[in-house]
Amino acid sequence: MNTWIVGNHPVGHFHFDYPNPQTRTLTHHQQPDMKDLAEVKLPTYQEEQHGEKVFFMKARIMAGQADLTGNTFGDQEFMWLAKQEIEEKVHPKYWSCVRNMIAER
Repeated sequence: MNTWIVGNHPVGHFHFDYPNPQTRTLTHHQQPDMKDLAEVKLPTYQEEQHGEKVFFMKARIMAGQADLTGNTFGDQEFMWLAKQEIEEKVHPKYWSCVRNMIAER
């Protein structure tokens, strides 16, 4: 599917606070000066996350259809939904944050 991102900034965002902080291990990525990358041990550190933010970008579909073959997220299906149908499928708090970003048509 060919898409075109409209503008250089998000049209909105959704912020979600976790009930309990989550810890994840991150690897510091740096360019090693060594030729054999198998011997390089990159430093890791722990990060405590208290929530997440999702930013929404306005985009237009230029041509094509959604194709899920070979996607990296393991998604098996998708839905094209009208604004009213989205409201029925998502959590009310999420809907209150995104409803004004979606066009009526």
